[in-house]
Amino acid sequence: MSPGPVSYEQLLGIFACLALALVAHLGSLPVWVLVTVAVSGGIRLLLAHRGRAAPPRGVRVAIAGLAIALLFLQFRTFNGLSAGTALLALMAGLKLLETDTQRDIYIITLSIYFVSMSALLEGDSFWLLAYLIGVCWLTTATLLRLTTTLPVPEWRRCLRYGGRILSQGLPLALVLWLLFPRFAGPLWHIPDDGRSARSGLSDTMSPGDIDQLALSDEVAFRVRFAAATPPPQERYWRGPVMHDFDGRTWSRFYPSSQSAPPLRSQGPAYRYTLSLEPQQHHWIFALDWPSSWDLPGGVLTSDYTLVQRGPVSRPIDVAATSYTRVQSSEPLDNHLRRQDTSPPSHNPRTVQLAQTLRSAHPDDWDYVQAVLGMFAQQPFYYTLTPPKLANHSVDEFLFDTKRGFCEHYASAFAVLMRAAGIPAHVVTGYQGGTFNRFADYWILRQSDAHAWDEVWIEGRGWVRVDPTSSIAPGRVEHGLEDAMGANEPLASRWQRRIPWLADTRLRLDALRQMWRERILFFDQDSQQKLLEWLHIPEPDGQKLVIVLTAALTLVLCWLTWAVRREVDPARKELLSRAYSRLCAKLAAVGIPRQSHEGAEDYAVRVAQRRPDLGPAVIALCRHYSRLRYAAASARTTVGQFDAAVHAFRPPAKPKSSRTGV
Repeated sequence: MSPGPVSYEQLLGIFACLALALVAHLGSLPVWVLVTVAVSGGIRLLLAHRGRAAPPRGVRVAIAGLAIALLFLQFRTFNGLSAGTALLALMAGLKLLETDTQRDIYIITLSIYFVSMSALLEGDSFWLLAYLIGVCWLTTATLLRLTTTLPVPEWRRCLRYGGRILSQGLPLALVLWLLFPRFAGPLWHIPDDGRSARSGLSDTMSPGDIDQLALSDEVAFRVRFAAATPPPQERYWRGPVMHDFDGRTWSRFYPSSQSAPPLRSQGPAYRYTLSLEPQQHHWIFALDWPSSWDLPGGVLTSDYTLVQRGPVSRPIDVAATSYTRVQSSEPLDNHLRRQDTSPPSHNPRTVQLAQTLRSAHPDDWDYVQAVLGMFAQQPFYYTLTPPKLANHSVDEFLFDTKRGFCEHYASAFAVLMRAAGIPAHVVTGYQGGTFNRFADYWILRQSDAHAWDEVWIEGRGWVRVDPTSSIAPGRVEHGLEDAMGANEPLASRWQRRIPWLADTRLRLDALRQMWRERILFFDQDSQQKLLEWLHIPEPDGQKLVIVLTAALTLVLCWLTWAVRREVDPARKELLSRAYSRLCAKLAAVGIPRQSHEGAEDYAVRVAQRRPDLGPAVIALCRHYSRLRYAAASARTTVGQFDAAVHAFRPPAKPKSSRTGV
């Protein structure tokens, strides 16, 4: 029997499932595609509610042709993840517009599963996977309600049965996940989204162009220390180093030599694993100063920035070792000295101030302390909403506004150092972090982005100086509810006022990190360790396939047993025997069942021939149909049906009515 026409309720259910699947693509699909799907579904639902069929074929073809042409104009192809997903979503919406039969809904249902799967290729979130599993569960339950058997199964039963189907597939998915031969990289590849309008870092720094530091709660990276953790004043995570300054903008200098001068460690070594999130740049935020790392192709530039060949386009883990206190064992390279002492071409008042201070403090380190003392003693303020600065940005900051955040202070300090002949540059990166005590690692967010300076002191080498820390906490302007202090990372106000919400947030982040480490980063090495844990001698690819075959065999055998148990042949056999006895009893009274007759059609014919048997036979045949074809909604059990057939004893002839004279 071919699928029949669809009802308004069935169209509404499948459209809701399609809409939920497309929610996962809100940030990636073109808006006009989503609008086209919504309008197509709305028109079809409106027509179905009024009892009308789909729009004429010519109208549907014209709409489909126009939509596909627009899609091609935007992507210039139908290949690739973005274009393919948009095409699939568009076709599902247009298919909904022409839906008239249940076969059409089956096609849309299949499209929903593929749309859901494509979302996993664009994102790696645990919550996204959980959401899409829920969408597939609801879609499966909706599909179960498309049965032609009446009454239609209720939602609770369909959801329970759909959940049982999904749970039966979990062992198969687990075996394939653990043992199917893996590629060299992770399954998920996160493309670079180019989001640079946050408080993250770039290869330029222009404090005068920024009138408000946009705080971002986005995670930049996580760090797990192998043993001891550096004290707060030494947790500086090094990023791009700014050497060139045109009076307004600092920019990164790319030296021709990639070799970093050797350093002599002065303190303990800190070993850690850095879990870096995707970014559009190629530098790695290592703890000052990195000495070793396991990054393939990673190099340390001459200004001690750890970089790789290309952008960090997917999450990576880097195990590294750093020393937070070092000395240089070699003199400063002449090229770098010239680069970091180039005289400022702007900000004349700053140059004059530097000359005045320098005459009073000829010693380099004394001069550094004098500048820091100026920031501490004079009315300089730390604020996230500084006034805008013009061409002589440092002059205006030091002498006029005296308000700014870390980039203002780092920029002014470096200019004062260079004006006094002391090599200096600005280092950007992250400072501090939030400790997740539920999983023993540190979280560095974009709001922890920071800028500080390094100055060259003869006999000591490069020395880190953070001028922002010189600002007294009392001069952090009121209204910065999120700022804990001038030299501390920013924290959300609600984290301090509602501790249990902060704990919940940390627990969720720990769950996400576990998902990242155990699932996203499950690769060939992880499979090798799994085989070793199973005590398989000399594990290799061939033995992995053997183990996969054995596991699949066991799982498929279990699935076969579970399905046979659900079908319950013994129950069906008892039901068939009971129905055969009912037919035999009716044949004995002269009403045999024809081979083409269904149970309820047979009952109608019996009622026409023997009205006295009609009610009982109709009830029995209706119970049989429900037990045979819609067991989930039947109220009568097979045993009760068998007992009712056994008690049914039709008389050979109909009872004659008695009349009086």
